[in-house]
Amino acid sequence: MDTETQDVQKLINSKTYKTPCYLFKKNVLINTLNDIEHTIKTKYNNIRLSYSYKTNSDKEVLKTLRKQKICIEVVSKKEYTVSKKMGFKDIIYNGPAKSKKTFIDALENNYIVNIENKRELSWLKSIKSKKHIKIGIRVNFPLSCFIANAKSINSRFGFNLYEDLKKVLKDLKKYKNIKVVGLHYHSTYIDRTPEKFKIVTQELLKFSKKNNLDLDYIDIGGGFDCLNHSKFSFNDYMDAIYSCKEFDKKLNIIIEPGYGLINSCYDYLTKIVDIKKTQKANFFLCDGSKLHLNIKSKVNSFNVDFLKEVNSKKIIDNYIVGMSCMESDRLHLTNKKLALKINDKVLFKNCGAYTSSWNSGFILEKPRFYTLK
Repeated sequence: MDTETQDVQKLINSKTYKTPCYLFKKNVLINTLNDIEHTIKTKYNNIRLSYSYKTNSDKEVLKTLRKQKICIEVVSKKEYTVSKKMGFKDIIYNGPAKSKKTFIDALENNYIVNIENKRELSWLKSIKSKKHIKIGIRVNFPLSCFIANAKSINSRFGFNLYEDLKKVLKDLKKYKNIKVVGLHYHSTYIDRTPEKFKIVTQELLKFSKKNNLDLDYIDIGGGFDCLNHSKFSFNDYMDAIYSCKEFDKKLNIIIEPGYGLINSCYDYLTKIVDIKKTQKANFFLCDGSKLHLNIKSKVNSFNVDFLKEVNSKKIIDNYIVGMSCMESDRLHLTNKKLALKINDKVLFKNCGAYTSSWNSGFILEKPRFYTLK
């Protein structure tokens, strides 16, 4: 039994830890960051790593990232203010929820700011400083033009790379002290393959060279499915990006793998409090909820430990269900017999991404938070 499993087992058996709760595996995050940084320094030295605040904003997670000196990507006034107050030295400011005050403050502090819309372009007029200001621009284009069977999405974020961006760049030329130094693209396309990131990198670089842009960086966003026992590795993604014909090793490539970084660093512990057996199904009520994991998640979205499944001649649905008032609050389903008793604990594994971030306190109180050191 490895150290991590032993630590979790202690929590399972301990009466001092109250359920439901999140278990933050701090060393897993630190080791993952160290591995990525080592790979970048030895093989991909123009890749720049950033963590997306929205993926998981628990204080201990953020403190760990700050101590590791990781750049943080924020998408709102709140996220920007908290990150700056916590002492993050490198900040990337994205998204449509910026405030004018924090927008100007970020530019004056020389943080990376990627312009999202015309409203933010108009804010540039309010900057009275005559010193040179560097900005980035968020762009969009349909991946369906490049990937077969990809759903065509008319994105509402940023400026269309092929239709709008040239006009935006032309309008910005009247500001003598403002220079466009970056392009940002974040895809909502569900496919997380390395090929997608190769296409994004390729199109941004092609546009930059065609329009003679003197860029410092391109930011290709997040959505990497690696570092979580997935079929792709971090190297798979980086190799795909590096394989672009237009690739320029003098240009920084910013990546924001929040999901990849945090998902495997988090577990969720809950306890069985009631058992209801019917003719068609058995329901094991836990003191947690799907609301604590991800409101959009489906049954069996997460791996589960300590289930105590046994084979049975009689096949019947066995559900682990949550405490909310929603019929859909079903966390796990199995056709095997569950030999669970009242007060038995169940562990949902690798659920760090968009769990506590989505947790609003709707119906139930927020789970407790423990750090495994």
